Amino acid sequence: MSSPASVADRFIQAIVWGEHIVVWDMLSEAGREHVLEAGSRRGLDPLQAQRIRQGTSPQDELDAFLTGLVHGLRVDFAAVPLGDVRAEEPTVPDGDEPVEVALHCPAAFGEGSWAAGSVVLSRFDDTWRVDRVHPLVSRSE
Repeated sequence: MSSPASVADRFIQAIVWGEHIVVWDMLSEAGREHVLEAGSRRGLDPLQAQRIRQGTSPQDELDAFLTGLVHGLRVDFAAVPLGDVRAEEPTVPDGDEPVEVALHCPAAFGEGSWAAGSVVLSRFDDTWRVDRVHPLVSRSE
């Protein structure tokens, strides 16, 4: 089984490279539902959301939705150089509890790194799936 950090790193790289099918495949059912609910709040047609949810969406419709998803994730992480983001290996509990994987970006100067956000993963069978993405976004005060 891959480690949570390696799964989080792969997920971030899929966003960087625009691998929209990989991003979708790495989402858990809860993660997919969250994405579809967010899409619905932003105007996604309920029938289209249902087709995507059930896996009956035509490929071009799914591709268009997932391309928008990857674009949205890139926008969410716009405050960091996404290609440089790396996951920190978390302590994994013995049970089936979700694990939050911290994401860091190397400092542009000096030593160390700074927070870029986190990814919440859940274990399903023998793999980790993404439940939630929490980018650390900068705010204008």
